[in-house]
Amino acid sequence: MTPAELALAARKLEALFRNFNILLKVSLPNIIGIHLPYEISFKDKRAMEDFGYQSLTAAGIQLYSDLELVFIDFAKRETSVMLKGIPKGDIN
Repeated sequence: MTPAELALAARKLEALFRNFNILLKVSLPNIIGIHLPYEISFKDKRAMEDFGYQSLTAAGIQLYSDLELVFIDFAKRETSVMLKGIPKGDIN
């Protein structure tokens, strides 16, 4: 994922999350930090992965390389999950 593609993905996700008071930070290589408000939390990493994939789909983002999502809760605890991309040649 190029820096421009990462920035575009972050902008699309920001638009999706705008009403939920979720803030994003982008870092290379292929990392998006998701700052969660007090009202939102996840039970486990599987729920975070599901949220990540569903959010990317809802934002119209096709992931062709791995993307690390770092969830940062209101207490500043960080939990990382790795979303696996589909190789470009396999995306229709």
